[in-house]
Amino acid sequence: MSDPDHDSLVRRLRQTGRLAKADLSALSFDEDWPDSLHFDACSAEASRFVGGELQASAWTTCRFARCEFANVSFTGARFEDCRFFDGDGTHGCTFRFCDLRGASFRNCDLMLSMFNVCELWDVTFSNCRMSGVTFEKPAFAFNSARPAKSKKPVRLAGTFEHCRMDNAIIREANLSSLRLTDCDLSGAELHGTSLVNASLRGTNLSNASLRLADLSGADLRGADLSGFDLQDVQSFAGMQVSASQQHHLLRSLGLDVFPDET
Repeated sequence: MSDPDHDSLVRRLRQTGRLAKADLSALSFDEDWPDSLHFDACSAEASRFVGGELQASAWTTCRFARCEFANVSFTGARFEDCRFFDGDGTHGCTFRFCDLRGASFRNCDLMLSMFNVCELWDVTFSNCRMSGVTFEKPAFAFNSARPAKSKKPVRLAGTFEHCRMDNAIIREANLSSLRLTDCDLSGAELHGTSLVNASLRGTNLSNASLRLADLSGADLRGADLSGFDLQDVQSFAGMQVSASQQHHLLRSLGLDVFPDET
């Protein structure tokens, strides 16, 4: 026997393509949904959403507490001013095996959330609170087919801008060509990550663990490198830094830099 609340929500979505101020806890995402559904000020608590195609959906000021999204396609979805963090201060939400290609999160609270084996090509996180977030085996980029006039394949990577990501956990992940600009990654666990050609301009990396990370070609200009030790990383060939950062980096190699004598 079907749930009347679920049936009512499904009817409203199919008729109008929109839900506002609805409790989504009874809703099954595993339906044949049209693209571009809108969810405004909706909420769910302690719910597990499995499967479903919610491509190009829009979510505004929605609240999710202790929820899990498993095998859900959010390709091209837009999340704005949404909260995925439990008010009691101990639980984030989990995205497991989700397709988030081209999705965007703006002004969202993703504190302590977990992204487990998710497709994140070309994803954007902007002005989000992501303290303690975990990315486990993320797929942030892939090499697309070569454009007609290009000799190199296009690498579609994700973007993080102005995000608070202190104490984030992103171990042994391929973050090549990722943009992490003006973010707070202080105390983050980045052990064994590949940051080849990544941009970390203006990002706070103080006391972040970068042991065995590959920073070849990475742009760290303007980043806070307090506690950064070049001897810990696997490679830094071609890494870009600002002139003001060179003294700290050379000291980590046991070198002292003095001004030229006049």
